[in-house]
Amino acid sequence: MAMKDLDALFSSLDPEYYNILMKYLYRGLSTGDRPTCDQCLRIHERLTERAGLGCILRSLADTTNTV
Repeated sequence: MAMKDLDALFSSLDPEYYNILMKYLYRGLSTGDRPTCDQCLRIHERLTERAGLGCILRSLADTTNTV
């Protein structure tokens, strides 16, 4: 996925779903598969730029909406 595609994805996504997307990124990182982790880290970086550091904290602290 190209970085310009990520910007289009984030702009079409409602900001309330950024936390859920972050949870799925952490789930992808937990696989340990190198290509998957590389892609997840690239998306994580862009999402953090877009949503801020609070997105990370909210996704880690949320116990009701697990993925």
